[in-house]
Amino acid sequence: MARLMTVFSAVSLILQLLLGSTAQVFPVPRIEDSEFWHAQAAEEIQNAMATATSYNWGVAKNIVLFVGDGMGITPSVAGRIYKGQKRYGNSGEEEYLSWEKFPHMSLVKVYNADRQVPDSAATATAYLSGTKGNFYTVGLDSSVSMNQCLKSLNPKAWQKSVLSWAQDDGKDTGFITTTTVTHATPAALYAHSPNRDWECDSRLGPEGHGCRDIARQLVEDLPGKNIKVIMGGGRLPMGAVSGIKDPQTCTRKDSRNLAKEWISSKIVHGRKVSYVQNEQELLSVDATKTDYLLGLFANAHMSYETDRKRGMQGEPSLANMTSTAIKILSKNKHRGFFLMVEGGRIDHALHNTQPAKALEDILAFDDAVTTALSLVDLKETLFIVTSDHSHVMTINGYPTRGNNILGVADISTVDHLPYTTLMFTNGPSYDHYWNGTHVTRPDISNVDTLHKEYTPIVAVPNALESHSGDDVATYAQGPMAHLFHTLHEQTYIAHVMGFAACIGPYKINCTRPEVHLSRILRR
Repeated sequence: MARLMTVFSAVSLILQLLLGSTAQVFPVPRIEDSEFWHAQAAEEIQNAMATATSYNWGVAKNIVLFVGDGMGITPSVAGRIYKGQKRYGNSGEEEYLSWEKFPHMSLVKVYNADRQVPDSAATATAYLSGTKGNFYTVGLDSSVSMNQCLKSLNPKAWQKSVLSWAQDDGKDTGFITTTTVTHATPAALYAHSPNRDWECDSRLGPEGHGCRDIARQLVEDLPGKNIKVIMGGGRLPMGAVSGIKDPQTCTRKDSRNLAKEWISSKIVHGRKVSYVQNEQELLSVDATKTDYLLGLFANAHMSYETDRKRGMQGEPSLANMTSTAIKILSKNKHRGFFLMVEGGRIDHALHNTQPAKALEDILAFDDAVTTALSLVDLKETLFIVTSDHSHVMTINGYPTRGNNILGVADISTVDHLPYTTLMFTNGPSYDHYWNGTHVTRPDISNVDTLHKEYTPIVAVPNALESHSGDDVATYAQGPMAHLFHTLHEQTYIAHVMGFAACIGPYKINCTRPEVHLSRILRR
């Protein structure tokens, strides 16, 4: 063992000398032999057998849905390795994200009704309403295409979300996001818009004449105005601040303060309302004395985890927001609750080809999942973790085991220059150039590829890196979680939530197999 570790250390030293400090290699925790792998597999078989005989056929009182925006399989693998390396100093490959140990999982197809590679609005419509929509539209079926305002006004095209189903059943509802609260993913919970960018009135333009912006729909319409917990960024589209512009979002031109209107509408009806704008205010919320909570923690999107200002005047963590939300919503002892939590800025970091920022946001998302698991009863809570789509990031060959996931993978056998493990097929960091004799790329031997702002070189120049059409994974536990078991359409996720809780289209028909009825009745 000592000799093997000496060899490993020597290899690590050679790599660092060849490739620079970015080739940091983390120690492999053990040299696994055949006995290790056989024992591990035998244990997993026993766990699988136990899972198969312990399906929960009950009715879900609560539903908790976590969405890692853009967190497809490749970003998840990179996040898993990053977690092991950063938090435990291990090689990383043997690590798990908190949801990767859930007993049930499936793959999900993410295409839009009209696009092979999707956007976040139409995918959110699919997994939240159970119907596929067209690219860039939110809360609408495929009869409406992007910017078709008049068609979007037809109620027949409107798709009710699982949040709306939950409210109809008497459940309390809420959502959390690290983007604006009017962004594509949360908008699919409550809005119907032919353009996801119509977050506030200044974005409508001539094509949006006659339509209302997404922020107004949140405050004025059902189910938005009855959502009990709303947290994220977006003071600007909500009109909570004025006289400021931010390229990440839009500013209201109608001078309405929709946040204030939302608060006033609750107070008028005798509800106890809290409006919070920083971590200190959030942590001071008494869940037992709060009926409605609105948290707007940034003018536009909330910060990346790498940039988040800590401390009482800073932005709260996703885990802190999740904890407060569950404590408030859990007060509905009879009917239960629905909560969606989105790690929205994972997606933005990948669009900017900044893997360090994306992986830090995945770890923050992981912490929030762990927090939520500690606060719910999985016997009565369907708990799902999924993504809306993936990105065109890849994990390159052939770094040694334990090589820093943000570091250099190897040296090309063609141009003899180093390249990073994580790279993108398109994006803003294209940097091939003519050196007088041939096309080449920068030598990154002395570049800090671990820096949060580092952007790996891409194959095709693009203003922003694009989504990919890869399948994404869905992980679940709790009542009816075993329904996630194969390759499914993305719309299937909403239908499982509805069937598990006997809400929406399954309010009347959610019959379980007779052989399991006696077990359900005994609970």
